[in-house]
Amino acid sequence: MVLLLFLLLRYWFTEGLLQQQNYVLGHGQRLKRKMTSLSSLLPPWEQSMSNKSAPLLYMSLYKHQLERLEAMGAKELELPDHLAFAANEAKGSRMGSRCFLIDGIFRRIRMTYFDGGTSIQVFNSLWYPSLDRSDAPLLGIDLLSFGANKANRLLCVIDAQPSAGRNPQTQQVSHDTSRLAAIHAKYVNTLGGTPSAKWYEDSRYFSSQMLYGTTETLGGLDGIAQTLLPAFQSYLDAYIDLVTSVDCNRIEKIQEHTDLTLERHAAYDEFNAARDPAHKLFTSYFGEHFAHDYVHNFLFSLSSSSKSSSLSSSLSSSSKDPNKLL
Repeated sequence: MVLLLFLLLRYWFTEGLLQQQNYVLGHGQRLKRKMTSLSSLLPPWEQSMSNKSAPLLYMSLYKHQLERLEAMGAKELELPDHLAFAANEAKGSRMGSRCFLIDGIFRRIRMTYFDGGTSIQVFNSLWYPSLDRSDAPLLGIDLLSFGANKANRLLCVIDAQPSAGRNPQTQQVSHDTSRLAAIHAKYVNTLGGTPSAKWYEDSRYFSSQMLYGTTETLGGLDGIAQTLLPAFQSYLDAYIDLVTSVDCNRIEKIQEHTDLTLERHAAYDEFNAARDPAHKLFTSYFGEHFAHDYVHNFLFSLSSSSKSSSLSSSLSSSSKDPNKLL
């Protein structure tokens, strides 16, 4: 009887360790993760973590993008657990990230949802074309909602960004912008604003076809479903068609184009990693070590790292291989 009780206690204890592990990040914050069911913790989510009545404002856009990826046969890339999911129970917040590729078209598509209840909601995504499409732009998606006490509750950016930046003399880009320009013109009254230098200090990678909206231009939260969602769907379709149509059949110059695209993507990552305004947000919720690791090894994985992170020590140098990037 004693032996049976001992075995049962040992089983329950072992199962508990397998199901849940605690991590301590900066500022003594605790991160809980169910190790055997990480995928169940990742978005899409149906309700907010801390406040069940708080709407997940951008989840409809997240789900639409996910459905679009599935329809295109996207393959999901495995992420290290600590980059895929993070949570701060004290602040009632969580962040889930996923990464995909579509053979021959997109080498990397990352997407993140940050759920902080009524305090903050964020959907962020970045699409990188395959390396043989040197003229194809990247697609940046940055949709934010801050607490009601903030002056600008909504801040929404959707932009097909030139991988080499705009020409400093002509401000022109190397890809066809006609279809994106038509979408911009259609929504110019609601999503035709100009980004504030408060959030984006350098606009060299911004395009003239950017969709940019705030609480005022969108007419409040109702504007997400009425205006932002259909605009996002149209822009995403146009962007995918644009990248797909880029000429990448010049076999004799394939290595030249691959090297050029890799150089451009690395410069883009380096530029944005150094200026990402979300770094402070990640630090305040999950600690400095996590923030540095997340920015350099997930958000902008071709950027150089100014200091080592204890959380990324297990990542080998091969993770910087453009064909194996997370």
